[in-house]
Amino acid sequence: MAGGGRLGQSGSGDGLRNVIERADLLLAHDWPYDAPFLQLLEERFTALGLRLWCVGPDRLPAVLAGLLERRLIARAFLDRASDTSPEFLPLVAWAQGSQVHAVNPPQRQRIAWRKTNLHWEFLRAGLLVPALIAVPALQLLPTIAAPQDLSALGQPFCVKPDVGGGGWGVRIDASTWSDVEAARRQMPEEDLILQQLVIPEIFEGQRAWFRVLHACDQVIPCWWDDQTRCYGAPVSEVDRLRWGLDPLWRISHQAAEISGLRLFSTEIACDADHRFIVVDYVNDPVDLRFQPHAREGMPASVARRLAEALADHVKNLPAIPFPP
Repeated sequence: MAGGGRLGQSGSGDGLRNVIERADLLLAHDWPYDAPFLQLLEERFTALGLRLWCVGPDRLPAVLAGLLERRLIARAFLDRASDTSPEFLPLVAWAQGSQVHAVNPPQRQRIAWRKTNLHWEFLRAGLLVPALIAVPALQLLPTIAAPQDLSALGQPFCVKPDVGGGGWGVRIDASTWSDVEAARRQMPEEDLILQQLVIPEIFEGQRAWFRVLHACDQVIPCWWDDQTRCYGAPVSEVDRLRWGLDPLWRISHQAAEISGLRLFSTEIACDADHRFIVVDYVNDPVDLRFQPHAREGMPASVARRLAEALADHVKNLPAIPFPP
């Protein structure tokens, strides 16, 4: 398992307070399935002469103490934990109060986690998105009147949580307001969105649906099966020219500018009119599982490209200043 340095390893007792250790990237994580990617990332960091510190729940107290006592300094920070593990919030607070470079700035992450925030931002930027109706959580508003007109959503339409990813809580066969009420009862604490169901164009038997990985200005589009939620191959240059897929790159760069994030994925479908529609705006944290470790993971070549892009980005950051 990737781990980077061990805080205080070079001494013991009170003398530790005089030891300054450096991390080029502090990566907070709480998901055990990240382990293969973290190993891949550490190998890339080591090859570049960089230090990666992977901070899981077991190491969090010692690392946080080292940062607050200025025995540890870091160039960059990436949070992949606080959305599901609140014990990491003090580490996020440290990052916000320091001069560390946040790969995904925490304040921008929290905006991006709510789909309705980005829906309107994408519309204002001129990007195509499905029709959407926001529905408050049952716990917040137990009784609401049905919208007068659901026709803009088409039949059937999607119901999904406003916050969340990985297909959790998503229903794609809703057709009436009673279906929405059922979803509210099933997820009473969740604000929901009703979203138009996009039907992709078929390119010689292949659905024109894509998951695009964005890593520090590197854009890596992959074919994506929206029905099995599994990756296909990365989009090749032949694919790009043959099917006119340049918008995948343009949209990904616009999504990065709008969201303020450097590491994320987005889901884009090309419909029968060859319009590129952003179905899932920005996914953060990115699912970093890859094949063959996970059947539904990204291709291994894509994982390597992500690791290279992230390591190269950190390498080019300014040097770490010594604390006063």
